[in-house]
Amino acid sequence: MSTTPPNEKSHGIELPQPTAGPMICAFGLTLMAAGIVTNWIVAVAGFATFVAGAINWFRNANPDSLEMLATPAEEKPTPIVPRPGSVDHLVGDATHRARLPMEIHRYRDGMIGGAIGGVVMAIFAVVWGLISHGSLWYAVNLLAGTLLSGVTDMSMEELRAFHAEGLVVGIIIQLVMSIAVGLLYGVILPIIPRGTLLFAAVIVPLIWSGLTWATISVINPALGAHIEWLAFIASQVAFGITTGWWIIRCGKISTMQNWHYLDRFGFETQGKGGGS
Repeated sequence: MSTTPPNEKSHGIELPQPTAGPMICAFGLTLMAAGIVTNWIVAVAGFATFVAGAINWFRNANPDSLEMLATPAEEKPTPIVPRPGSVDHLVGDATHRARLPMEIHRYRDGMIGGAIGGVVMAIFAVVWGLISHGSLWYAVNLLAGTLLSGVTDMSMEELRAFHAEGLVVGIIIQLVMSIAVGLLYGVILPIIPRGTLLFAAVIVPLIWSGLTWATISVINPALGAHIEWLAFIASQVAFGITTGWWIIRCGKISTMQNWHYLDRFGFETQGKGGGS
């Protein structure tokens, strides 16, 4: 419903009146979701906020849309002067509208580097378990405890003992996670402008260790009580140094972003730069 007098409508443009209703509704939904894992009072406050936002939103558009008058600028726009001419088509220009990075690491290099880093990290963890707890299987059993139930209820003697199921599960977890993180390294490292090895050896391990600590502290705090986090961080740094070094030494390959689409499909073409 417009509130603008008829004699003033010719001096502006009627536009829908802005409203904060959608934002209030979204905030209310967020509070309702947070109340599920915190306190029912938060959920009630979120519901009330959502209803208030919905009412504001509804009244802004019903029974008629509220409108506001937008006054155009007094200055007239600068006229566009046509400049007749032709367009030069760029052929074989490897720098026009380039999407970075121009070069990337091979995915297989990231996966191989991750596997090698996983072996180094496993050796570090096993040696640490042998030195600090006198057992080759302590670190393996803790790793398997992220999936197997009952590990957190084991005594220290049981955690030091050999468990075939724990060994198999630990090897699978270590292999899958190492290859996956190595692949992630291979994708991320090309976009780091400088200090690539430092990023791989320090920044990523610290971020990963923090996320692991936060996750285990919430999901399985009993397991987290058995983990010595300084040794855990050191093992992650060993993984980062090894994986980052391997990927960097393997070099990069040019991307196909500037290839002609026919070259990408493997067709031999003339006059097109790229892969023919």
